[in-house]
Order: sequence, then structure tokens, then C-alpha cells
Amino acid sequence: MVHNSDLTREKIPIDAILVADLTPAQLDTVQEKFGNGAILCNPFLAEQLFIHDKREWSSCSLADLKRKMPDTCPLLVVDLHTPNDGAVWYIEDFANQQDVDGGIVENTNTLFKICMKLEDVVISYMNFEVASTSTDENLSQIGIFCPILEEFTQDKLYTLGFDCYLNPTWVTTSLDEIEEGTELDTLMNLLPLPTKVYRLKEDVARSNGLKST
Repeated sequence: MVHNSDLTREKIPIDAILVADLTPAQLDTVQEKFGNGAILCNPFLAEQLFIHDKREWSSCSLADLKRKMPDTCPLLVVDLHTPNDGAVWYIEDFANQQDVDGGIVENTNTLFKICMKLEDVVISYMNFEVASTSTDENLSQIGIFCPILEEFTQDKLYTLGFDCYLNPTWVTTSLDEIEEGTELDTLMNLLPLPTKVYRLKEDVARSNGLKST
């Protein structure tokens, strides 16, 4: 079943800052990798990446970059390593006293940040939004455990582990070639929760070498 969330979901801007000299081709690759990951969530690219040229901030620490843009969450940082490792820093916010008291971080100067593959940004963003995972949980998967130190070294990139990211296949149908579904078990697989979904009729899919699920 599919749901055209482009009809109901607003575009979501995700902001990144560029702090290194990248070529136009390298910046195009950044957008492409981000888009490939976004397609896994929604083929209509609801999440859109906006890269702001802040190369004059190249000497700033990640914490100082966040202080310069305190209201931007998440804040992505495209740096000189991005063209080589295909990753960006994903920054949320500084920890609060509750995080300290709960043993999650060292102090309130600790920044919730993680370096991840560009393809994983949108899926991670959605997971964080619905609280199905968190930065500290993801850091623990790469050997950085609580309490998270104010200054820590991330030696391993975080990735969701998908083997490949594929561009979508576009199928144009007429109304008599699809059927709708409203079963809750199916609707619960999509976010935001739609009221109905559609799929190709099995005979139509079969005749075109497709599989209807």
C-alpha cells in the first residue's frame, strides 16, 4: 500500500552550514546523498536540505557553531571531511540539568551531536521527532556510552546500516487500476498517519511486472 503524503504533509526545511571549501560537484553530491535517504521515507522529498555558506566559521568548534544558531534544530555541519566520508555532524542542542541528573551527560555544556551518513539524516530526524530513538542511544551503538562527555571523540560513523539507497520507481495509473485500504494495521506503518492508502490491483501489477503489497 502507498500513501501520497505530498498531498497532506508540509515541506520540512533542514538547515546545514558549510564550513569548508567544497566544489559545486561536491555540494551536488551532498544534496544527492541527502535526497537518496529522504526518498526512503517519502518519494516526494518532504524534507529539503538548505546549505548556508558559513565558511568564515571554519575555526569554530561544534559547540560554538550551535551557539551561533541556537534556534536551529537540527543543525547539520558540512565540513572538510564530508566529501571523503559522506557524513555530516547532526547537532540537536545542549544538555539540560535533567540530562545531567539522569546520568546521560557530563554537564550542561555537553552537546547532543553525532556524525552520521548523509543518507541517514532524514530517517534519524523522523526517529528523533517521534522519540523512537535518541542521540545518546545512537551513540551507544558506536561505543560512546553515558554519561556522554563534553569533549568526546567519535571514531566510527553512525549509520542505520542500509546496504543501498535506490531512486523510486514512478508508476502512473488510472483510478480503475488501484484499490484503497483503510485497515488500521496498514495505516500504522506510515507517518504521519493517513486515513487511507492505495495499491495497484494484483492483476494490473502482475501484467506490468510489478508486485502489489
